[in-house]
Amino acid sequence: MKILCEVQVVNRATQANRTPRAVKSTLAIGYKQSARDSNGNTKKELEMVLFTPQVKAGTRYKVRDNIHCVHTKFVLDGKATIGFKQPAENLLIKCDPIQLKGFLQTLKLGMEGKDAINLRLNIASATAIPQKSQPQQRMVINKRSEYPIKGFPRTLKSLTINNIQLMKLSFEICTLRNLTSLDVSGNKLTKIPIELGRLSLTTLHLSGNSLGELNDWCWLRGSKLSESLCELDLSANGLSYFPPALVRYERLVTLNLNHNNLRHLPFAIRRLQKLRSLHVSSNKLESLPAAIEDLHIDLLDVWGNCFKGFNVEAAQKQVQRTAAAHTPAPLWLQAARVVSNHKLPYSASTLPAILIELISEAPKCLCGKLCYALESQDLLKRVTQPKFTHIKNLTYSREQMIYSDVIICGPNCCAYQQLKALFSILIS
Repeated sequence: MKILCEVQVVNRATQANRTPRAVKSTLAIGYKQSARDSNGNTKKELEMVLFTPQVKAGTRYKVRDNIHCVHTKFVLDGKATIGFKQPAENLLIKCDPIQLKGFLQTLKLGMEGKDAINLRLNIASATAIPQKSQPQQRMVINKRSEYPIKGFPRTLKSLTINNIQLMKLSFEICTLRNLTSLDVSGNKLTKIPIELGRLSLTTLHLSGNSLGELNDWCWLRGSKLSESLCELDLSANGLSYFPPALVRYERLVTLNLNHNNLRHLPFAIRRLQKLRSLHVSSNKLESLPAAIEDLHIDLLDVWGNCFKGFNVEAAQKQVQRTAAAHTPAPLWLQAARVVSNHKLPYSASTLPAILIELISEAPKCLCGKLCYALESQDLLKRVTQPKFTHIKNLTYSREQMIYSDVIICGPNCCAYQQLKALFSILIS
């Protein structure tokens, strides 16, 4: 077995580095056939060979009864150390985690005297892996005939599979731990495997599929994906609603939901504080949530929607609404409001998860208070015009006026009373 890696050689006796830094190397392991003895039998000797640019012929290390130590604490990060007794040297190895685990497993089998297919390399004639054979990091597939029958290289960082009528995303793709960019646009996907949520992707393009048919968003709950994803394209998927789990993707910078059937955006969208580009053109939006004002967006594209005018009926109902008896908010809600209003620092170690979700996602009243367990009459649709104070570029049809939906914390709210007075003037 041979792997491409970076290796630094340290002499334990002198504590000197034979190589001043880690250098690109080839590490090989296999059996060396010795000469026949008097009985005509050959003895196999397990050896490891390190090929470096400085020693192209390779430095050979015997393995059997010659291993001083093997440190694998950081193998998941692609790091390991193999120490030999003679010579007294440690090999500090950096490599792809999956390849490194395979190499160490092969070493273990060899030390136990077991035969393995990876040990059938004739180590006597082994050579370094040519530089042109370095691990493949990018793959583009635009035809079904280009789809790899033998599987995908484990070293891929970018994978593009466009317009090949793909109906299912294979589990193998979800195991490519080095993958950071995945583009499967223009296919026929109706569901994404939940295992995709375990990848640390930064870019994910799923446009031109049919994810709105099943509306299965379990894969969005993956913690690794939610902590890494910066760019997501879900355009042209027939979505009828905004995927709820998406508001927890706080690292999102670009979100494309063009050409769907969205009628509303959630108030919880205010949680996406790093969002800079939001594309929701060619949907069926009738209004925008007031929470859009909490975002600092460079580009907001709402062209081609179905924005409706001022909701006179809602205004009339609010004018006729009478004040209610004051009911104190529960203590946990008051605590959440204090944390939110004063922007106090918090974490999972200081607050329960339910409160963190409330502070991050619950809608806010016009007065700034968090709202929870609202009545239907506390949601006022299309009654104010957004100012778009923090929106640098807005793309919309000037033939339509855009109104926003607002939330009130109750009929006794001071901000609501001002809004109610304005309604009285408008409809009189």
